[in-house]
Amino acid sequence: MIVNARCFHRRAFSLVEVAVAIVICVVFGAGAFLTNQRLLIALKAQKETTAATMVMQQRMEKLRASGFSNIASASYLKDSIIATPAGSEAPLGNLTETITVSAFDRATGGTLADFTSAVVRRNSAAPNGTIIAAGNLPNGRVGAEPATLLRVDVLLNWSSADSRPRTRELSSLFTIGNIAP
Repeated sequence: MIVNARCFHRRAFSLVEVAVAIVICVVFGAGAFLTNQRLLIALKAQKETTAATMVMQQRMEKLRASGFSNIASASYLKDSIIATPAGSEAPLGNLTETITVSAFDRATGGTLADFTSAVVRRNSAAPNGTIIAAGNLPNGRVGAEPATLLRVDVLLNWSSADSRPRTRELSSLFTIGNIAP
């Protein structure tokens, strides 16, 4: 009986080749997992940024609907503007809102450093808001002259999904012409 030698000689993968293939698959899988994880963090950060923008826009719309003399009042800001949650702040972890109102100088294009009307802050420790500074801009006046321009800064600080501090700020000028009912 003659047996052909070719029948018994089969070509197979060696143990080293199989190990290399497994390592390549593991590296590819780990890379895909890490990319997916980073993408989810980026999506969550974008969701937070969108929520922060919506909170700032809601605050500014409330301020635009207010009278000029009310905007300069710290107690009005605390009780009417910042005391109620904006509604879109849920994705923002450890949110702190700060509204600063100061007199604006047309000549220099900046705020008058000595005339800050109000600083109001709202965070988890003070959910109804806290007056940080009641200011020295009485009745919307800078000295004997009426303040005709107010700069309002809305500042949001929060901790993002990856525990890094994030900040968004929106500034707007209000003139004596915005008269609310």
